[in-house]
Amino acid sequence: MKEKFINNSLAFIMKYQECDDLKIKKLKYGLEGIYNLIIKLIVVLLIATITNTLLTTVLLIIFYAGIRTFSFGWHANHTITCWATTIILYNGIPLLINNFNIPNTIGYIIFGLALIFMIFWAPADTPKRPLIRKKQRVQAKLLSIIIVIIYATIYLFTNFEIIKNTILYALIMQMVFINPLTYKLTKTQFNNYKYYKKRINNGLNLII
Repeated sequence: MKEKFINNSLAFIMKYQECDDLKIKKLKYGLEGIYNLIIKLIVVLLIATITNTLLTTVLLIIFYAGIRTFSFGWHANHTITCWATTIILYNGIPLLINNFNIPNTIGYIIFGLALIFMIFWAPADTPKRPLIRKKQRVQAKLLSIIIVIIYATIYLFTNFEIIKNTILYALIMQMVFINPLTYKLTKTQFNNYKYYKKRINNGLNLII
């Protein structure tokens, strides 16, 4: 099914533009990511429907995507780990959101911590996707901080507990995933752009 989706999509794209081998590899990688995302989304929403947490799950996906998009973070290296993490986050956390309200005092502390985390550790890249351009990292950090401020504003002015709780849990999740300790515990390299530069320099030294 996945191969059929990728091949058909690739054939459609190649009808309208020329693609060399490198571009084809990039397109295949991107299409595989899109396919996996669609399948996971379908499964998550089905489980959410069964557990009566559909609205909470959708809100969590939206708010988490908002902060994750710019601050990036740890990503599972294996398919099974990725699936387990996805189900726990998007189907387990909504159950907590619906049953455990976070007091406002704790909420303010979470926002304070979120800002500190974004300032020190966002964006957190991965070995497969090192953020090698400094301008990109600076922009991502600023946007991450802005998103936290936007979320704080929503939190202050909304009367819907489900929205307030979802925002807080989304921030907690992301603080875990950009934390260097999480990278260390999962034996994943942190600040990968630094090591990318070292690999490039070492390669140049070998050539010289």
